[in-house]
Amino acid sequence: MKKNLPLVSSILLIGFGNLSANPIFLEKSGIVAIEAESTSSRLGDWIEKTDVDDYMGECHLEFTGNKAESGPPESPLKYQFQIKKEGIYELTLRARKRLESKRADISNDCYVAVKGDFESGGEVPLKVLKEDTKMYGGNPDGWGWTRQLDVSHKKYAAQYHFKEGEVYELIIHGRSKNFNFDRILFVHKDVGLRTAWKDNPKESPKAGAATGGSKLKAPPERLLTDKEGRTLLAKLMDKDGDKLTILVKGRSHEIQISDLSEEDQKFLLEWQP
Repeated sequence: MKKNLPLVSSILLIGFGNLSANPIFLEKSGIVAIEAESTSSRLGDWIEKTDVDDYMGECHLEFTGNKAESGPPESPLKYQFQIKKEGIYELTLRARKRLESKRADISNDCYVAVKGDFESGGEVPLKVLKEDTKMYGGNPDGWGWTRQLDVSHKKYAAQYHFKEGEVYELIIHGRSKNFNFDRILFVHKDVGLRTAWKDNPKESPKAGAATGGSKLKAPPERLLTDKEGRTLLAKLMDKDGDKLTILVKGRSHEIQISDLSEEDQKFLLEWQP
C-alpha cells in the first residue's frame, strides 16, 4: 500500500531537488503587477535595498554581479502569473540605473524571458521572448521604466499575446552591475503603458486568495508517485523537457519528471499543457 504524505511535507521529502515555491499572481483589469521582492528564488547576486525614494512594497532589488557594462545571465529570479483577459500584454519594469561614473549608458539592463504557451504580440520574434534577452531602461536620478528589448542593437517592444487561463513564468537574470528594479508590470493594450505608469497599481492578488469569483480555466489534477512509492496530489501546470511545473495549495513548484514512477512518466510524455 502506498503511503500518502501531506501535501507540503511531501514536497520537502519527495527528493526532487531544489524547488521553486513562488506565488501565482492573477491578472486583474488587464494588469499583472508584481513587487520585485515577491519571489521565492534565491537572490544570489541581487540584494535588497531601500535607498531609492518612493519604492513600493518592502524594498527594491539591486544586481551586484558582473560589470557595470554587461555580463552573462546570473542569479535568476522567477515570477508566476495567470491571465484571465486574453490579448496582447507589454512588459515594463520600474527601474533605476545607479551610476558610479559620468557614463550614462551602463548599469541599465537585465535579461528577461517568459515561459508558457503564448505568441508574439508584435514584431518581436517569439524565440526572443522565450530566451534570455536584454531589457534596458531606467533613470539615474530616481525611478523610470524599461520597455524595450535589445537584440544585437535591434530594438523591440516586449509584447506577448497571452491566452485566457494560462499560467506563465517570467525569469529575470542580472546583466549589469548596479541595475535596480522595484516592480514588474504586464499591461494589456486596452490599458496602455502610460496609464499603467501613471497609476502604478498595487500588487496583483495571488492564487488561493479571495479573487472575486475568477473563472480561470482549471488545470488538471493528478496523484503523482515518486520511485519510492510516495504520493503527492498536485495540479499540472506546465512541462519543459524533464521539468514539470505543479501547483500545490496555490504555490508553484518545479520537479523532475524522471524522478516519478514509470506510469506517471508515460502519462506525462503524452500530456500536453
